[in-house]
Amino acid sequence: MVFNALTRAAGFAVLTTVLGLIVVLTMQAYPVLIKAGEYQLFTSRSWVPKPPDGGTPIYGALSFIFGTVATAVIALAIAIPLGVATAAYLSEIAPGWLRKVGAFLIELLAAIPSVVFGFWGLFFIAPLIQRAFDALGGPNTGGNGLLAAGIILAIMVLPYITAIAFDVCQSVPRSQREGSLALGATRWQTIYSVVLPYARPGIIAASFLALGRALGETMAVTMLVGNRAEIDWSPFALGDSIASRIANQLNEADDATFRSALIALGLVLMLVTSIFNVSARLLLSQLNRPRNTTPIPVIEDAVVPTTTANLNAPAIAPPVRSHAQFWNRVMTAVLAGCFAATVIPLFLILGFIAVRGVESLERGIFSERGRPALTDEQFAKYQASKRGEGDYPNDDIGRPVRRGGLGHAMLGSAVIVAFAALLAIPIGLLAAVYLAESHNSRMANLVRFLTELLGGVPSIIIGIFVAAILVYPKVSLTGGEASPLGFSGWAGAVALAIMMIPIVVRSAEESMKLVPESLRHASYALGANRMQTTLRVILPAAFPAIVTGIFLAVGRIAGETAPLILTAGNTDFWPTGPAAPTPFLPGYIYKYSLSQYDDWQAQAWAGALVLLVVVMFLNVGIRLFAGQRVVAASRAD
Repeated sequence: MVFNALTRAAGFAVLTTVLGLIVVLTMQAYPVLIKAGEYQLFTSRSWVPKPPDGGTPIYGALSFIFGTVATAVIALAIAIPLGVATAAYLSEIAPGWLRKVGAFLIELLAAIPSVVFGFWGLFFIAPLIQRAFDALGGPNTGGNGLLAAGIILAIMVLPYITAIAFDVCQSVPRSQREGSLALGATRWQTIYSVVLPYARPGIIAASFLALGRALGETMAVTMLVGNRAEIDWSPFALGDSIASRIANQLNEADDATFRSALIALGLVLMLVTSIFNVSARLLLSQLNRPRNTTPIPVIEDAVVPTTTANLNAPAIAPPVRSHAQFWNRVMTAVLAGCFAATVIPLFLILGFIAVRGVESLERGIFSERGRPALTDEQFAKYQASKRGEGDYPNDDIGRPVRRGGLGHAMLGSAVIVAFAALLAIPIGLLAAVYLAESHNSRMANLVRFLTELLGGVPSIIIGIFVAAILVYPKVSLTGGEASPLGFSGWAGAVALAIMMIPIVVRSAEESMKLVPESLRHASYALGANRMQTTLRVILPAAFPAIVTGIFLAVGRIAGETAPLILTAGNTDFWPTGPAAPTPFLPGYIYKYSLSQYDDWQAQAWAGALVLLVVVMFLNVGIRLFAGQRVVAASRAD
């Protein structure tokens, strides 16, 4: 009874979190939503929180909506063709070894933190775009703007489209392919006329999921979009998005109405992304239902002999016209090129950050806390002294300068992630047990649906929610007006735990479903109860896959920035405890990358390398350790 109550309580905790998220955001945004016309929320492109004449503020969201949609459209226009072509190549053309390597590389691309994408885009993509602007007579924006943000978003959502499209292409019945080839179709004609039409619902669902991901992205867009509230259709235009505006201004909002307006933007963003995510889930669910196979289309370029002499001939694929073979070779090369274009950014990011990061890596990065940046002159002398080409630089009063580091931020990130894991893993595992063992009960289905919905909520929205209840609560536990609690490591850990729970629940539930029913029945037949069966049979059998899912979830939250900006705060001192403001590494990478000081930029390169190594280790190491993520018991059934 106690164990059943705990699993049910974990399921209700997920349900309560999602409902609480909606209720809190609605209550926080209500003062502006109720006066949306007066504040011109959905009718103006102007954003004037503090009018100079002291009049009514204008919280026009149109420019942010435009920037959000524009960057997402640019991203999908690039990512959908590349992702679908890559999936088709891996599924239908690539040899087995290349299929495995390609899938692995795409998974690694998906694991890169958004702040690293933004950092790389700032120093690699933006300069390339500026060169193109110069050639076309465009403005000198440093390459930043809607186009740069759209390109970096395209690279970020490519793995989602490719992975889902690959799965649905693989689900096409083998008989459909063989029938098409038997009629004389080439491999490209089979892909175009059979595989892709069959997989169309899954591809649309993948596009919806990618759109929801692109709409909610914060850090990479913030670093590249230009952060200018305007609507400009020029390809050289700067812009802003809903998520980046919230990240830039929520902590600075010293007026209740101003905060309410920003949270209203967040509520709109959450509703839009949720609609796309739910639509995608519904489309994907249709793929699991039995489908009537469509007749094999007649391929115009196929020549099928129809003479009487051939009626009793062996079933040999008819000859194909030369121009069909030509286009088959051309499209095979095109699909292979799309695959190369999809994975090349991974090597560019890893190589670029590895080279620049190793140059900046030194012991002080790990052992020193944050300090004021060295001037460019001091930093140049510091670099020269390291090479033995000059004296160590001094400050204004003749003392040797002391360069700061990122050790405090690394420790702070480790503390926040550790506490987040301690919160999320028990709740996630218990909720997964509840879902796996409750089968198709209505409450379990509702919890499962809300868990998937929570997994698609943009991280900045979760940051707003936790900030509203743990950083700036409006109501105290004893009633009445509450005093601000302030930034803390605990608040950051709660935000990351909320993000981690859906990943743990999904991976653990799927792992437990792989445990054969025969093991359960055998345990019950020996007199074990539900708790004993779960703890001594199901969880041990599913343990390798569960551990893999947990480590992947840790890798997912280790690089998060947006929710921690709103909850954990930041400080240049060593963390003193989870109840105080706690520094975190991704926040310093973001801050230092935008700095004009060479010293801080060098530290950002070193920090990005350390973060990337940790995330790659969690993703690559645990997969190599756990093998193919298959439950051992399922192999022994």
